[in-house]
Amino acid sequence: MRNSIAHGWHVATRTATLQFGATLAVATVAAVGFGWRAGLAALTGGFIVSAGNILFALRMFGRGVAPARSALRSAYAAEALKWFWLCAMLYLAIAVWKLPFPGLTAGILAAQFAFWIALIAIR
Repeated sequence: MRNSIAHGWHVATRTATLQFGATLAVATVAAVGFGWRAGLAALTGGFIVSAGNILFALRMFGRGVAPARSALRSAYAAEALKWFWLCAMLYLAIAVWKLPFPGLTAGILAAQFAFWIALIAIR
């Protein structure tokens, strides 16, 4: 039987690693093909998604073994933290830093697809 906390940490770290790798690949392609601003935007978009998932994992699994009600509250709080991070960082990237939207979207999609692939592949 797996230790659910240890397995959760394992899945979170492997998923984040795959997300960062996919983000770097897309950012490199964007920078070479469309310029450094597109590459930076792709890198930023992927980082936003990857860091959000890391924040989720830290909040969800950070306290170790907990009763079911506490674990459920941690899951809700972790998801709320991730959405707050995502909204705040996307606002900064689009409205304040004015990063190119296609590059930003490419980085976000690369990280999100890597997340889904990692959840299927890592068991």
